[in-house]
Amino acid sequence: MLNKHIRKVAVLGSGLMGTGIAAHLAGCGLEVLLLDILPQTGDNRNLVAQNALQTALKAKPAPFFDNKFASRISVGNFEDDFSKIKSCDWIIEVVVERL
Repeated sequence: MLNKHIRKVAVLGSGLMGTGIAAHLAGCGLEVLLLDILPQTGDNRNLVAQNALQTALKAKPAPFFDNKFASRISVGNFEDDFSKIKSCDWIIEVVVERL
């Protein structure tokens, strides 16, 4: 079996679960790419994921062991940043599914 080291992870979806997963992975020392949808209004195309990360930093109980680990998380959106997942070793999907 090959030894594969996971160094970078993409988390697709920045809701409560996705942001929590991203926080735990960042706490393990991994680089995390957190992507979500475009906002319905405004010029900041990463606003959804940015707001989720800021909410996680203020949450009680905290998803981060130490808030300094949040610097390991970069945010983006599916439209502009989806191609960045090709540099990731692992991809986790936690997006909303509407049947």
